[in-house]
Amino acid sequence: MTTHLRSGLVSLVIVTCWIAGCDRSADRTLPETTESAPIETETPASQDPQEIVREPIVYISGAWQERTVEVDGRSYPVGVWVPDAWQGNGRGLVFLHGLGECGTDGKKQLTVGLPRHVSATPEAWPFVVIAPQKPDGASAWEDHTNAVLAAIDQVIDEGLVDPERLAITGLSQGGHGTMQIAAAHTDRFQAAAPVCGYINNPTAHRYDGLWTDATDESVQALARSLATMPVWLFHGGRDNVVPAGESVLLDRLVRDAGGEVQLTIFPDDDHNSWDSAYGGGDLGPWLIEQTK
Repeated sequence: MTTHLRSGLVSLVIVTCWIAGCDRSADRTLPETTESAPIETETPASQDPQEIVREPIVYISGAWQERTVEVDGRSYPVGVWVPDAWQGNGRGLVFLHGLGECGTDGKKQLTVGLPRHVSATPEAWPFVVIAPQKPDGASAWEDHTNAVLAAIDQVIDEGLVDPERLAITGLSQGGHGTMQIAAAHTDRFQAAAPVCGYINNPTAHRYDGLWTDATDESVQALARSLATMPVWLFHGGRDNVVPAGESVLLDRLVRDAGGEVQLTIFPDDDHNSWDSAYGGGDLGPWLIEQTK
Protein backbone atom coordinates (compact mmCIF):
# COMPACT_ATOMS: atom_id res chain seq x y z
CA MET A 1 0.00 0.00 0.00
CA THR A 2 1.28 3.49 -0.76
CA THR A 3 1.63 6.06 1.97
CA HIS A 4 -1.64 7.91 2.42
CA LEU A 5 -2.14 11.67 2.43
CA ARG A 6 -3.76 13.26 5.44
CA SER A 7 -6.75 15.60 5.02
CA GLY A 8 -5.81 19.24 5.39
CA LEU A 9 -7.29 21.82 7.70
CA VAL A 10 -8.73 19.23 9.99
CA SER A 11 -8.83 19.77 13.68
CA LEU A 12 -9.79 16.85 15.79
CA VAL A 13 -11.73 16.93 19.03
CA ILE A 14 -12.10 13.89 21.23
CA VAL A 15 -15.22 13.99 23.36
CA THR A 16 -14.44 12.26 26.59
CA CYS A 17 -17.72 10.56 27.21
CA TRP A 18 -18.98 7.03 26.78
CA ILE A 19 -22.35 6.29 25.23
CA ALA A 20 -24.86 3.49 25.55
CA GLY A 21 -24.71 0.26 23.55
CA CYS A 22 -26.72 -0.01 20.36
CA ASP A 23 -30.23 -1.10 21.29
CA ARG A 24 -33.24 0.41 19.50
CA SER A 25 -35.68 -0.18 22.35
CA ALA A 26 -33.71 1.13 25.32
CA ASP A 27 -30.33 2.57 26.11
CA ARG A 28 -27.99 0.30 27.96
CA THR A 29 -25.47 1.99 30.24
CA LEU A 30 -21.98 0.77 29.64
CA PRO A 31 -19.37 0.77 32.39
CA GLU A 32 -17.04 3.70 32.23
CA THR A 33 -13.73 2.71 30.74
CA THR A 34 -10.34 4.11 31.34
CA GLU A 35 -6.90 3.77 29.88
CA SER A 36 -4.13 2.36 31.99
CA ALA A 37 -1.37 4.89 32.27
CA PRO A 38 2.02 4.04 30.78
CA ILE A 39 4.03 2.22 33.45
CA GLU A 40 7.65 3.04 34.05
CA THR A 41 9.95 0.32 35.34
CA GLU A 42 12.29 0.96 38.21
CA THR A 43 15.43 2.47 36.76
CA PRO A 44 18.76 2.11 38.58
CA ALA A 45 20.66 5.34 39.01
CA SER A 46 23.29 4.13 36.57
CA GLN A 47 20.78 3.31 33.82
CA ASP A 48 20.34 5.64 30.88
CA PRO A 49 16.89 7.31 31.28
CA GLN A 50 16.28 6.74 27.57
CA GLU A 51 16.28 3.01 28.26
CA ILE A 52 13.15 3.22 30.44
CA VAL A 53 10.69 0.57 29.30
CA ARG A 54 7.11 1.80 28.86
CA GLU A 55 4.24 -0.65 28.79
CA PRO A 56 1.67 -0.17 25.99
CA ILE A 57 -1.68 1.42 26.73
CA VAL A 58 -4.31 -1.27 27.22
CA TYR A 59 -8.01 -0.46 26.90
CA ILE A 60 -9.53 -2.48 29.70
CA SER A 61 -13.18 -2.52 28.63
CA GLY A 62 -14.78 -2.75 25.20
CA ALA A 63 -17.28 0.06 24.60
CA TRP A 64 -18.41 2.68 22.13
CA GLN A 65 -16.68 6.02 22.50
CA GLU A 66 -18.44 9.18 21.36
CA ARG A 67 -16.06 11.46 19.48
CA THR A 68 -16.16 14.26 16.94
CA VAL A 69 -14.02 15.39 14.05
CA GLU A 70 -14.01 18.96 12.78
CA VAL A 71 -13.75 19.30 9.00
CA ASP A 72 -14.15 22.50 6.99
CA GLY A 73 -15.95 24.21 9.85
CA ARG A 74 -18.43 21.36 10.42
CA SER A 75 -18.53 18.97 13.36
CA TYR A 76 -19.17 15.28 12.64
CA PRO A 77 -20.03 12.80 15.40
CA VAL A 78 -18.04 9.58 15.26
CA GLY A 79 -18.66 6.40 17.23
CA VAL A 80 -15.47 4.42 17.86
CA TRP A 81 -15.51 0.90 19.24
CA VAL A 82 -12.30 -0.12 21.01
CA PRO A 83 -12.27 -3.86 21.81
CA ASP A 84 -11.60 -5.14 25.29
CA ALA A 85 -7.89 -5.20 26.21
CA TRP A 86 -6.93 -3.60 22.91
CA GLN A 87 -3.23 -2.79 22.75
CA GLY A 88 -3.29 -0.73 19.62
CA ASN A 89 -1.87 -0.76 16.12
CA GLY A 90 -4.34 -3.42 14.96
CA ARG A 91 -7.18 -3.86 12.52
CA GLY A 92 -9.60 -1.04 11.71
CA LEU A 93 -13.05 -1.26 10.13
CA VAL A 94 -15.01 1.75 8.85
CA PHE A 95 -18.81 1.50 8.94
CA LEU A 96 -21.04 3.85 6.92
CA HIS A 97 -24.71 3.92 7.95
CA GLY A 98 -27.87 4.31 5.87
CA LEU A 99 -30.45 7.04 5.32
CA GLY A 100 -32.41 6.45 8.52
CA GLU A 101 -29.42 7.02 10.77
CA CYS A 102 -28.39 10.43 9.43
CA GLY A 103 -28.16 13.26 11.93
CA THR A 104 -25.86 14.89 14.46
CA ASP A 105 -26.77 13.10 17.70
CA GLY A 106 -23.84 10.69 17.50
CA LYS A 107 -26.03 7.72 18.45
CA LYS A 108 -28.42 6.75 15.66
CA GLN A 109 -25.62 5.43 13.45
CA LEU A 110 -24.85 2.89 16.18
CA THR A 111 -28.34 1.37 16.24
CA VAL A 112 -28.47 -0.45 12.89
CA GLY A 113 -26.22 -2.89 11.08
CA LEU A 114 -22.65 -3.61 12.08
CA PRO A 115 -22.57 -1.63 15.37
CA ARG A 116 -25.44 -3.70 16.82
CA HIS A 117 -23.61 -6.91 16.02
CA VAL A 118 -20.30 -5.60 17.35
CA SER A 119 -22.00 -4.72 20.65
CA ALA A 120 -23.77 -8.10 20.85
CA THR A 121 -20.84 -10.33 19.79
CA PRO A 122 -17.64 -8.29 20.20
CA GLU A 123 -15.47 -11.39 20.08
CA ALA A 124 -16.51 -11.88 16.44
CA TRP A 125 -15.27 -8.43 15.44
CA PRO A 126 -11.65 -7.87 16.59
CA PHE A 127 -11.45 -4.42 15.05
CA VAL A 128 -11.43 -0.83 16.10
CA VAL A 129 -14.71 0.16 14.41
CA ILE A 130 -15.00 3.74 13.14
CA ALA A 131 -18.62 4.83 12.57
CA PRO A 132 -19.02 8.47 11.49
CA GLN A 133 -22.48 10.02 11.20
CA LYS A 134 -23.58 11.76 8.01
CA PRO A 135 -25.61 14.88 8.83
CA ASP A 136 -28.40 14.57 6.25
CA GLY A 137 -29.96 12.16 3.81
CA ALA A 138 -29.90 14.50 0.84
CA SER A 139 -26.13 14.36 0.50
CA ALA A 140 -24.12 11.30 -0.51
CA TRP A 141 -21.35 9.79 1.57
CA GLU A 142 -18.75 10.82 -1.00
CA ASP A 143 -19.70 14.43 -0.22
CA HIS A 144 -18.33 13.79 3.26
CA THR A 145 -15.20 11.87 2.30
CA ASN A 146 -12.91 14.26 4.17
CA ALA A 147 -14.81 13.62 7.40
CA VAL A 148 -14.52 9.85 6.92
CA LEU A 149 -10.78 10.12 6.30
CA ALA A 150 -10.38 12.46 9.28
CA ALA A 151 -12.09 9.95 11.56
CA ILE A 152 -9.73 7.26 10.28
CA ASP A 153 -6.69 9.47 10.77
CA GLN A 154 -7.75 10.24 14.32
CA VAL A 155 -7.53 6.62 15.46
CA ILE A 156 -4.36 6.05 13.41
CA ASP A 157 -2.67 9.05 15.03
CA GLU A 158 -3.54 7.64 18.46
CA GLY A 159 -1.86 4.36 17.58
CA LEU A 160 -5.11 2.40 17.77
CA VAL A 161 -5.15 1.26 14.13
CA ASP A 162 -2.47 0.15 11.70
CA PRO A 163 -3.11 2.10 8.46
CA GLU A 164 -2.11 -0.98 6.50
CA ARG A 165 -4.91 -3.07 8.11
CA LEU A 166 -8.05 -1.13 7.28
CA ALA A 167 -11.32 -2.23 5.61
CA ILE A 168 -14.62 -0.48 4.89
CA THR A 169 -18.26 -1.58 4.88
CA GLY A 170 -21.68 0.05 4.93
CA LEU A 171 -25.36 -0.46 4.22
CA SER A 172 -27.77 1.14 1.73
CA GLN A 173 -26.56 4.76 1.38
CA GLY A 174 -23.52 3.53 3.26
CA GLY A 175 -23.16 0.63 0.82
CA HIS A 176 -23.05 3.19 -1.97
CA GLY A 177 -20.56 5.24 0.07
CA THR A 178 -18.43 2.14 0.59
CA MET A 179 -18.21 1.61 -3.16
CA GLN A 180 -17.44 5.23 -3.93
CA ILE A 181 -14.97 6.02 -1.13
CA ALA A 182 -13.11 2.71 -1.43
CA ALA A 183 -12.78 3.19 -5.19
CA ALA A 184 -11.52 6.76 -4.76
CA HIS A 185 -9.01 5.83 -2.04
CA THR A 186 -7.66 2.42 -2.90
CA ASP A 187 -4.47 3.32 -1.02
CA ARG A 188 -6.40 3.43 2.26
CA PHE A 189 -8.37 0.17 2.27
CA GLN A 190 -7.47 -3.51 2.03
CA ALA A 191 -11.05 -4.67 1.38
CA ALA A 192 -14.61 -3.42 0.88
CA ALA A 193 -17.96 -5.01 1.77
CA PRO A 194 -20.98 -3.03 0.50
CA VAL A 195 -24.38 -4.23 1.77
CA CYS A 196 -27.58 -3.48 -0.24
CA GLY A 197 -25.72 -0.66 -1.95
CA TYR A 198 -26.02 1.00 -5.34
CA ILE A 199 -23.44 2.27 -7.80
CA ASN A 200 -25.06 5.53 -8.90
CA ASN A 201 -27.53 7.68 -7.02
CA PRO A 202 -31.13 7.10 -8.15
CA THR A 203 -32.44 9.37 -10.89
CA ALA A 204 -35.55 9.60 -13.00
CA HIS A 205 -33.88 7.26 -15.46
CA ARG A 206 -33.86 3.50 -15.14
CA TYR A 207 -31.68 1.06 -17.05
CA ASP A 208 -33.33 -2.36 -17.31
CA GLY A 209 -34.66 -2.00 -13.77
CA LEU A 210 -31.41 -0.56 -12.41
CA TRP A 211 -30.33 2.89 -11.27
CA THR A 212 -27.01 2.61 -13.07
CA ASP A 213 -26.05 2.76 -16.72
CA ALA A 214 -23.48 -0.01 -17.15
CA THR A 215 -21.97 1.73 -20.17
CA ASP A 216 -21.20 4.93 -18.22
CA GLU A 217 -17.43 5.44 -18.19
CA SER A 218 -17.50 6.61 -14.57
CA VAL A 219 -19.12 3.32 -13.61
CA GLN A 220 -16.51 1.38 -15.54
CA ALA A 221 -13.77 3.40 -13.82
CA LEU A 222 -15.24 2.69 -10.39
CA ALA A 223 -15.24 -1.05 -11.15
CA ARG A 224 -11.63 -0.91 -12.30
CA SER A 225 -10.63 0.79 -9.06
CA LEU A 226 -12.50 -1.71 -6.91
CA ALA A 227 -10.82 -4.52 -8.84
CA THR A 228 -7.58 -3.60 -7.04
CA MET A 229 -8.90 -4.93 -3.69
CA PRO A 230 -11.03 -7.87 -2.49
CA VAL A 231 -14.75 -7.00 -2.56
CA TRP A 232 -17.72 -8.87 -1.09
CA LEU A 233 -21.19 -7.65 -2.11
CA PHE A 234 -24.39 -8.48 -0.21
CA HIS A 235 -28.02 -7.88 -1.19
CA GLY A 236 -31.53 -9.07 -0.45
CA GLY A 237 -33.24 -10.90 -3.28
CA ARG A 238 -36.56 -9.20 -2.44
CA ASP A 239 -35.15 -5.72 -1.89
CA ASN A 240 -37.84 -3.23 -2.95
CA VAL A 241 -35.80 -0.17 -2.02
CA VAL A 242 -32.50 -0.70 -3.84
CA PRO A 243 -32.59 -3.15 -6.77
CA ALA A 244 -30.48 -6.24 -6.17
CA GLY A 245 -29.38 -5.80 -9.77
CA GLU A 246 -27.10 -2.97 -8.61
CA SER A 247 -24.93 -5.46 -6.71
CA VAL A 248 -25.25 -8.04 -9.50
CA LEU A 249 -24.03 -5.45 -12.01
CA LEU A 250 -21.08 -4.36 -9.90
CA ASP A 251 -20.10 -7.98 -9.34
CA ARG A 252 -19.98 -8.49 -13.11
CA LEU A 253 -18.09 -5.27 -13.82
CA VAL A 254 -15.44 -5.87 -11.15
CA ARG A 255 -15.06 -9.46 -12.32
CA ASP A 256 -14.67 -8.28 -15.93
CA ALA A 257 -11.97 -5.89 -14.72
CA GLY A 258 -10.02 -8.82 -13.27
CA GLY A 259 -10.95 -8.19 -9.65
CA GLU A 260 -11.39 -10.55 -6.71
CA VAL A 261 -15.11 -10.22 -5.98
CA GLN A 262 -17.90 -12.33 -4.55
CA LEU A 263 -21.64 -11.74 -4.34
CA THR A 264 -24.10 -13.08 -1.79
CA ILE A 265 -27.84 -12.70 -2.44
CA PHE A 266 -30.12 -13.56 0.47
CA PRO A 267 -33.19 -14.75 -1.45
CA ASP A 268 -35.77 -14.07 1.27
CA ASP A 269 -34.38 -10.73 2.49
CA ASP A 270 -35.95 -7.39 1.66
CA HIS A 271 -33.86 -4.23 2.06
CA ASN A 272 -32.82 -5.32 5.55
CA SER A 273 -30.13 -7.69 4.34
CA TRP A 274 -27.62 -6.17 6.73
CA ASP A 275 -28.56 -8.44 9.63
CA SER A 276 -27.95 -11.48 7.43
CA ALA A 277 -24.66 -10.01 6.24
CA TYR A 278 -23.29 -8.91 9.60
CA GLY A 279 -24.90 -11.67 11.64
CA GLY A 280 -24.25 -14.59 9.32
CA GLY A 281 -20.86 -15.45 10.73
CA ASP A 282 -18.88 -15.32 7.47
CA LEU A 283 -18.13 -11.65 6.85
CA GLY A 284 -16.14 -11.10 10.06
CA PRO A 285 -13.62 -13.88 9.39
CA TRP A 286 -13.27 -12.75 5.78
CA LEU A 287 -12.46 -9.19 6.86
CA ILE A 288 -10.01 -10.51 9.44
CA GLU A 289 -8.25 -12.45 6.69
CA GLN A 290 -8.06 -9.38 4.42
CA THR A 291 -6.55 -7.22 7.18
CA LYS A 292 -4.09 -9.65 8.75
